[in-house]
Amino acid sequence: MPEGRFLLSTRRGKQFNSMVFDSTDALTGAQRDDILMALEDAERLGLQAGDAILLRNDRGEFRGRVRIDRIKPGCLQGHWPEVNVLVPAGCLDPSGVPDYNAVVEVVPVAQVTARLSSD
Repeated sequence: MPEGRFLLSTRRGKQFNSMVFDSTDALTGAQRDDILMALEDAERLGLQAGDAILLRNDRGEFRGRVRIDRIKPGCLQGHWPEVNVLVPAGCLDPSGVPDYNAVVEVVPVAQVTARLSSD
């Protein structure tokens, strides 16, 4: 993984896409705009649970909120289809299964806001 980047995977409700189509994920309690993040990564980025973040890559941007959870450091998880704007369309893994992963940068929204107000 490139320095300062994260592997983003999508949460699709135990692979049944329609199972978790509510404002709150019944399995985790996460909201649709929550991005699951390891405590170590949040601390390294100076983030706390509930902080607004911007995920971005060359495909798009997604604004969400940090949700500290049990996830491998260096990885993030967001809800399908909300984070699809970051996922490459039409990519298949070697077995022919769609690849619902992406490499993203995490930017605290407070940094984006501060930069815009100083311009």
